[in-house]
Amino acid sequence: MHNAPYSLTEEFSIVYRMHPLIPDDYTFRSVADDSELEQRTFRDIVGPYAHEVTGKLSLADLFYSFGLANPGALVLNNYPRFLQEFQRPDNDRLMDLAATDILRTRELGVPRYNEFRRLLHLKPARSFADLAGDKETAEKLSEIYGGDIERVDTIVGMFAEKKPEGFGFSDTAFRIFILMASRRLNSDRYFTSDFTTDMYTRVGMNWVQDTTMIDVLLRHYPQLRPAMRGVTNAFQPWVAVTSE
Repeated sequence: MHNAPYSLTEEFSIVYRMHPLIPDDYTFRSVADDSELEQRTFRDIVGPYAHEVTGKLSLADLFYSFGLANPGALVLNNYPRFLQEFQRPDNDRLMDLAATDILRTRELGVPRYNEFRRLLHLKPARSFADLAGDKETAEKLSEIYGGDIERVDTIVGMFAEKKPEGFGFSDTAFRIFILMASRRLNSDRYFTSDFTTDMYTRVGMNWVQDTTMIDVLLRHYPQLRPAMRGVTNAFQPWVAVTSE
């Protein structure tokens, strides 16, 4: 395809770094009656602590809790605190993943925000006010980048950028997703030339084409059904159950 083997580009890698989606605080609730079971921070539920959580709470309660929860917003000043003080599991060193994201982008040659948009045939930001949309944020960005809008890092610009109506992420990121997602699908023979009954069998094709995430969840945890009333996509917000 296009005279180059498929690969994930550095541009895609930086666009896909959506860590603000991860909340710092979590509330776990019972699928039986929506009662609160406990509250934990992100630090309390990852790595070795995950086994403790799954040993104490049922998977049905965990899926229900996550189904009700909202992700964090992909905006400035919303990077998870936990990942700003991330302790690597293989040693005691702390790292600031937010700073690492920016450093990695610069070292690997990803263009700065305005140039990134020009290469996508999009209009660059004319000023910090044009990018940020509010005076306070514009002043902060101007101070950090020495008054030069051309120095704004791509990941910072995408979090600051005003999103199209109904979008959870920026239009800039969307353009990269469209390019890479289609390339990803077209480059995988199991989605294209080998997506046949000879490869999957007719039964297998039916499973692939007719099964949704809702089907998978309800097959294993039928007690989730009340929380999915009216939900047509498992990744939409679920419905809180009642004790009635």
